[in-house]
This record gives sequence, C-alpha cells and structure tokens, in this order.
Amino acid sequence: MAVYLGNTEKGEIEIIKEQVVYENDFAVIYDDYVKFPEGDGRYLRTEWKAPYGVMIFPKNSQGDILLIRNFRHENRSWTWEVPKGFGEIGLSSLECAKKELEEETGFEGINWNKLKTLKNSDFETHIYNVTILHKKEQSTPEVGESISEVRFFSKKEFQSLIFNDEVSDPITLFFLSYSMMEE
Repeated sequence: MAVYLGNTEKGEIEIIKEQVVYENDFAVIYDDYVKFPEGDGRYLRTEWKAPYGVMIFPKNSQGDILLIRNFRHENRSWTWEVPKGFGEIGLSSLECAKKELEEETGFEGINWNKLKTLKNSDFETHIYNVTILHKKEQSTPEVGESISEVRFFSKKEFQSLIFNDEVSDPITLFFLSYSMMEE
C-alpha cells in the first residue's frame, strides 16, 4: 500500500523522497526528505511489516491486572507491561491475542472482548479485554522474549508501579488510563 505523502498546502508535512536506512524482518526505518509548511527538512519514520498488532488487557475475577516483567531492548531496561505482540498471517486478531497471552504468561482466558482497534496509517492494533481463567499445565514460551516474571497487581499496586517508574511502556500506560475510566 502506498504511503500518503502529505500536502504542504494543507499545512501537512510532505514527503519529497523516501530513503530506507534500515530494514529487517519486523520493520523498515526511513529517513525521509520532507517539506514542512515553512521549509525543507528530514524526518524519521517507521513502518511495521507485521499484518497487525494485538494487545491484551488481562484481569482475574477480582479485577487484578496480569502484567509481565519484560526486558526491552530499545530501552535497555526492565518494565512491567501488558502482553502484546505482532499479528501473524493466517491467524485472526483474536486467535493471535489468545496465542500471545499463552506464550507470554502461560494463562488462558475466557470472555474475550474486542475493546478497540487503534489505527496508525495502514497498521492496526487490536485491543482485547479478557478474564483470566487458569494457568495451563504446559505452555510454550515465545522465543525472542526476555520475560522474568508474570504477576497479578491490584489497581492500587499498578498505580504505584507507574509512580515508581517501573512502567515505561506507552501501551501499558494507555491501559492504566483506560482502566481508571471504567471506575
């Protein structure tokens, strides 16, 4: 799908020339030559290669939130976050969400509910609420992850994680703001 180049006459940032500076199996990074409404410049842009993304907001029957403690390469630090991942060709977003939950936490869930779809250009992230049912006897951890712990947190404990800088993931912060609106 062709990227929208923009139009400076409408006050937008217009891409004059796309320049790929890095590409791997997951993403393409561009250092675009652009025209701003007030002049020329350059802008960094990322395009995901996955067909879609999923994120899961898992809670137990008491309303406690299930988070994973994950080492994030880009930040070079540990953070608590919600399970999430890239979609896979051949799997629906719901099937992929169920797979990600099991791979990252070892848990299965019931009452899956699609909360929202976030759209960013031509990439969609499907967000699901789920009630955690039980931990599977055997699970298949995902290769390429660095998850050290899986734990339930009360809303109060979850808030303290944020205030203590133990949550830096924007998606997990989005979940906190969403869960506070539910009250």
